[in-house]
Amino acid sequence: MTQESTLHIKVEPTMAEALKLLAKKRKKTMGELVRQAITVCYQTDFLNLSAGQSQALLAYRGGYISIGKLAEVMGMSVMSLRIWMNEHAITQNTCYDEEDAANAR
Repeated sequence: MTQESTLHIKVEPTMAEALKLLAKKRKKTMGELVRQAITVCYQTDFLNLSAGQSQALLAYRGGYISIGKLAEVMGMSVMSLRIWMNEHAITQNTCYDEEDAANAR
């Protein structure tokens, strides 16, 4: 089991308010947003990716390419890529909403 460390950071009040609003909009905690930001900025696992793979991953994170295109660039199947993304704590861009389940046939 991994141990967690607690970090305390200070941000300007305007940034704190913006994070609160974003967290509410995305239905996440402020802590989750900060952890995602740190992961995106400092994740060293991605240093071994080629320039094209890194660029594609950034494009996917920005919503510019699909997971299928990312899988193609990464040389993986979509399912393998989803597993790899979970292992690397990469948020997957999905459009699922609870209302979708109610409308499924």
